[in-house]
Amino acid sequence: MALTPRYGSRELVKCLLILGFTLNRKQAGTSHIKYTPPLGIQIKAGERSFIMVQMGIKTYDTNACNRYIKQIKDFGFKEQEILNGFK
Repeated sequence: MALTPRYGSRELVKCLLILGFTLNRKQAGTSHIKYTPPLGIQIKAGERSFIMVQMGIKTYDTNACNRYIKQIKDFGFKEQEILNGFK
């Protein structure tokens, strides 16, 4: 596995949008925003049907970066697709 890139909330949101995730606008007054995966993605039983992104972070710590990448991979995306979204 390649080194995990360090990124912030802006880069993460950009990557999610490139991969086809959509913003769920049902929240108000919170620093966490839900993004739902593209249509056609099979959600495994017991898995979340969204990714919760903490906004306003310039650079997430390494553990958070790895966790977000793992969550995206759980939706069936390959690591190379995800890393290309950060470029």
